[in-house]
Amino acid sequence: MQEKSYSEKDLAYFNRFTSGYSPYVEKDLDTMLEPIDSVIGQFKTVHICEVGCASGQFSQALAARYINESISLFGLDIASQVLSLYPYEKICGSAFSIPCRSESFDMVCLPATLHHLFPFTNSLSELNRIIVPGGYFYCVEPNYYHPQRYFFMRHAFLYRRYRSTNDVPVHPGRLTSMLKELNFEIMYFRFVNIYFRKPSMLQTVQNFIADTLPTTKMNRYWMPWFILLAKKQ
Repeated sequence: MQEKSYSEKDLAYFNRFTSGYSPYVEKDLDTMLEPIDSVIGQFKTVHICEVGCASGQFSQALAARYINESISLFGLDIASQVLSLYPYEKICGSAFSIPCRSESFDMVCLPATLHHLFPFTNSLSELNRIIVPGGYFYCVEPNYYHPQRYFFMRHAFLYRRYRSTNDVPVHPGRLTSMLKELNFEIMYFRFVNIYFRKPSMLQTVQNFIADTLPTTKMNRYWMPWFILLAKKQ
């Protein structure tokens, strides 16, 4: 029997969420959207594409937070069943070959999506294509330096025992370098915690650690996520 491709495995995995996928609590969304506050008003009408949008929890939070702004939302996802619940304009497709003309969007958002888009040079090149000059690339990603990622999930032979989808840890330094090579300027970078609506046992421990330890330069080793916002020059 022929081995399934990553895309086929991803499709099967994410299409399991037939009733929607809304994993975040309110304070997660506040944390995730805070970096966008300073740039959302730069456009008369801001055209935003959420890549890996699922049923649209992030897009809906964005629309509610910036209710007084003129926003056009567009969702892209490989999984048609969960995408059918996305409440704005949408298209089913791959982030490696986005069915949109070049320079279509003022902002492209990837909330917990980029680690599913390896090889990153290919996906970032395609994402860069659809962003206007002066537009923004935004992502929220699991932190490569966090022990869970560093000691377990970055080793494919271990990770495949947990999940067989395309999930490759994103090294924040390498991501920054790749974006700079594509002529992006890093505007915001921060290590954060995401609490989740239904945290696993490990996530519950992570939440406790994040709430207990002070904010220092060592955050990269105990905060399990990072947020990055970059501007295309």
